[in-house]
Amino acid sequence: MTAGRSGFALAALAALAALAPFGAGCDRRPALVPASADSTAAVVDSFTVHARQAVDAWDAGDDAAAATASALVTREALEARPNAPWPERARGVLDSLGIGAEVTGNDRATVVNLFSRMRGEGDSWPWLFWRENGAVRAQALETRGWQLSGVAVRGMTEASEPTDSSQIAVLWSRRVGAGGQPQLTVWRRADGGRWDLAQTLGTDSLGGVGTGEFAGEDTTTELTTRTFRSTPYFDECATCPHVFQERRFAWGPDGFVRIGTHAVPSPYSTFTAFIAALVANDRAAASEQVVDPSLIDFARRFEWNQPSKGRWRVAPATDESAIEMVFFRGQKDAFRVTFESRDGLWVIAGFEPTTRAVE
Repeated sequence: MTAGRSGFALAALAALAALAPFGAGCDRRPALVPASADSTAAVVDSFTVHARQAVDAWDAGDDAAAATASALVTREALEARPNAPWPERARGVLDSLGIGAEVTGNDRATVVNLFSRMRGEGDSWPWLFWRENGAVRAQALETRGWQLSGVAVRGMTEASEPTDSSQIAVLWSRRVGAGGQPQLTVWRRADGGRWDLAQTLGTDSLGGVGTGEFAGEDTTTELTTRTFRSTPYFDECATCPHVFQERRFAWGPDGFVRIGTHAVPSPYSTFTAFIAALVANDRAAASEQVVDPSLIDFARRFEWNQPSKGRWRVAPATDESAIEMVFFRGQKDAFRVTFESRDGLWVIAGFEPTTRAVE
């Protein structure tokens, strides 16, 4: 450990230890100390020892041991002040020690995803914290290396403790080249005071690259994802417009079930649908994307129905909701396309050849 980091950590430990006496109560385990000793010293020492172990292990590159020690620090911090907001409490303690962590949840269940700040692109170690029989419990989760996005809880008591029907859902983001892919894990209360993995939803169910979020509480909780995949006949960069699909899932006793899927309307998605319909020679589908069906014949004159002419891509710095877009095709062609909004959807109002002012 460097001298600067050592001094920072010691100062943080002192601040952390000072908080401990305020939380020492009947729900804490008894500590064996000499009769002449201060009874709060064992509490302070427990914080200090585990915090020092965590900081030293992260510095030494022993990330797995560091994550375990950091989880112990977090659990003791929550026990010391059980009525403080859990996510804020956990985040504050870990930040004070310079420990990398993503934290989300509530006072019924909080997930802390630990990682090395010196090796930020490496692995991560998620831990679940919950309340049971008046004490704070912790369990490592078997989903390492993902980013933490959200937590939802179902079936807890009014005292925020689990029942036989309790479930905890954790939303993650798995890093890929184009961004993050939503991943869902659902944990069900099991015998022995543990949580077992009951459901996993990945890209086949949630979609490709994008985001997800929970809404509602307990039995009314829903999950919504907004994701995209690669579009046929088009080249798309990470920051380019995309065709998004929105999926909704309801949370029932048996897990999450999809209740709806729809394409997110945008001028860009309209144009990609128009090209796909032209290539498929589906005049009815193509007609749905234009103001006037005569535009279909006009597009055929430019051979938009011929994939051999080259793949399409939008001009740089184009927003997916722009009402006027320039599309490149192959190595030479460029077309300026205008759109109109109709009943919440977008249709093509016209297009014309143009030059490639910016490539």
